[in-house]
Amino acid sequence: MITIKTKLLLLVVALAMTSCGFKLKGGYEIPYQTVYIQADVDSQVGRALKKKIERKYKNMLVDAASSAEVVVSVLAENSTRSISVLSNSGTIDEYELLYSIQFRIYSPKNATNALDSQFSLRRKITYSDQNISAKSSEEESLINDMAIDAATRILVRLSKERI
Repeated sequence: MITIKTKLLLLVVALAMTSCGFKLKGGYEIPYQTVYIQADVDSQVGRALKKKIERKYKNMLVDAASSAEVVVSVLAENSTRSISVLSNSGTIDEYELLYSIQFRIYSPKNATNALDSQFSLRRKITYSDQNISAKSSEEESLINDMAIDAATRILVRLSKERI
């Protein structure tokens, strides 16, 4: 059974969190009936966008841009790796992964009112010569996570823009 002290403590924590402006990250609501995702077949962001829309909305994705109310076009995506930290002996201790995405949101009926945007995501990854295959797998996993995060950011942007 919850004691009065526990209830009081929970109340104080809740009041402190709301008074500092904390709120849970909300979802996104796409204000369009139909969406077309224009991306290369091997686009990780394109696949993530389609998966997220299909999971949340039934029958929103269409097969042709001409039948869509809005088109999300993934223009470019690129992942790079650069050395972030070197040890005293000159060996690599940490890499920085950079995932850049460029996209366009537009209506096929009014393509002149397009919204072009780009952003980059960064992650750090430690490196070890002894665990090359494990670190390679970790790097692939981080890049996949960045693509999913990029897709979420694009959908949030889509939910806030009216084209």
